[in-house]
Amino acid sequence: MTEYTYDVVIIGSGASGTTVAFEAQAAGLKVAILEERSWGGTCVLRGCDPKKVLIGAAEARNLSTRLRGKGIKQAASISWQDLMAFKETFVEDVPESRLESFQEAGIETFFGQAIFQDSHTLQVGKDLLNAEKIVIATGAVPSSLKVEGQEYIQNSDDFLSLKELPESVVFIGGGYISFEFASIALAAGREVHIIHHNSEPLKKFDPDFVAALVSNMKEEGVHFHFDIDITKIVKNIKNNGKLHIDGKNNFSLNTDLIIGATGRTPNIAHLALEKANIDYTKKGITVNEKMQTVNNEHIYACGDVAASKGAPLTPVVSMEALLVAKNILGKDEKINYPAIPSVVFTSPKLASIGISMEEAKANPEKYQIKSHDTTNWYTYKRTNEQLALAKIIEDRETGQIRGAHFLSEEADYMINYIAILMKASLTLADLNSVIFAYPSPASDLTALN
Repeated sequence: MTEYTYDVVIIGSGASGTTVAFEAQAAGLKVAILEERSWGGTCVLRGCDPKKVLIGAAEARNLSTRLRGKGIKQAASISWQDLMAFKETFVEDVPESRLESFQEAGIETFFGQAIFQDSHTLQVGKDLLNAEKIVIATGAVPSSLKVEGQEYIQNSDDFLSLKELPESVVFIGGGYISFEFASIALAAGREVHIIHHNSEPLKKFDPDFVAALVSNMKEEGVHFHFDIDITKIVKNIKNNGKLHIDGKNNFSLNTDLIIGATGRTPNIAHLALEKANIDYTKKGITVNEKMQTVNNEHIYACGDVAASKGAPLTPVVSMEALLVAKNILGKDEKINYPAIPSVVFTSPKLASIGISMEEAKANPEKYQIKSHDTTNWYTYKRTNEQLALAKIIEDRETGQIRGAHFLSEEADYMINYIAILMKASLTLADLNSVIFAYPSPASDLTALN
């Protein structure tokens, strides 16, 4: 067994681990980074980046469908094989290029699972790595459903690598992954079902807008099955290998493909955290505001593996990683999260930032809610959108925006504009002195006041 010694060892080569590695190396520290799967991590290989490529095709198809008979003669159709080949152009070179970038920078690389031996030592295969500081950035993995026949349930990683998309697809779960993948599969012309164990999908978003989105997706053809607990899955060899799903209250459904999207769990099972006296819960590794583990100030955790107050989103991951890098280099900073926008890339898109409608309604003396049905506004009529809604939550005393919720094809753009306003403590009225390109979604901002 060979021993190595480093100033910093980072476990995981995703967005957070990569950020810390390059920041520490640039400051002159001796750095090593470990990876157990593919160099690059979830977001660029099997998460937000490849997903958005598929969503782009769905958006093109949906736009052409909405404009059919309004200048467009025929709606676009999706070739799954061509789309997946295009998606591969974004991911196929990432592992090799990421590995090369580490090596060219002088960051030493190790491939394999990391196992703590003590609070300063990791074993990776036949190598022992001693480190003054350790950063855990192993991310999260898809959760599995504990049910008879669970071996027939595939996950989000599998969906993003499907060579063929069968005629019927079931998504289990009521979160953004199920909704987004369902929107993609529907645009590809497949029979789509979503099964959820209760009647409150996308529960972190405005319930009124969620209900409107569900209604719209139903009209488009998605079959929703709420309050369903799955009890068993069986493969029917006699029926072309169809998968049969049984659930409570006599629920029964046949399908070709089942994708489980019931959440993600911190990727910590193999780390032997107990040997380093690292506390954790089902939400991840317990950290303080400096992203340090509770019992070991020299061990940090950031990104989806950390039980921090930050949402499991790539920009948040990067923000946490930058703070970790600063503290490793001698700073003494605490994380301070800004208002974080969140988007469900369905059709239409659902977006949210700041305080919830529930909190705003519970404090009417403090917050004012301004609701707008923007469906008939020019921006949305131009592309024949059938549903466009907005809610702005303002501080009654200052007029500053404390939260916003959008449901439209432009919701992702609108929520980012609001993020800037909230960061700058500006009101919508402050934009009266700003000239935006017209017509554009940004030029609608002042009308939301």
